[in-house]
Amino acid sequence: MVKFIIPLAVLVANLFQSAFADGVAPEMKPFKLPEIATVTIKENGARSPAARQADQGCGGFLLSKRDITDFWRRAGEVSEHDYHHMLDWSPCYASGTLRLKNGMTGIWGIHQYRGGSIKFSDGKTIYLHCPSCKSRPFQPQ
Repeated sequence: MVKFIIPLAVLVANLFQSAFADGVAPEMKPFKLPEIATVTIKENGARSPAARQADQGCGGFLLSKRDITDFWRRAGEVSEHDYHHMLDWSPCYASGTLRLKNGMTGIWGIHQYRGGSIKFSDGKTIYLHCPSCKSRPFQPQ
């Protein structure tokens, strides 16, 4: 009887683990930003007022323009729902503006846990995730 129960328990545990593993990562669509004319950094190493730990500093999360454009090049687009409900949230962020060569402008934000968004001048907002972004600012402090 014991010989039967142990393999059954292992099988059930594996089924639950694989079911949860399938839902952990958000669905990502390819993302390609049109050619960029300018990128401006307005806030860098900023800390959200919603942060609960008063002692958590964000001074180490400083993005260069190269980090930002690399993020946009590597990131995939995720749904707004997945962005808000599946990705980890970080109080550390950078934000600014961009202007594309086609004349479109936008306000961008990127947080330390590799999520970001761009709200374009036409009112459309895209949500991004970059699990392959591994540069120093994206590493835990």
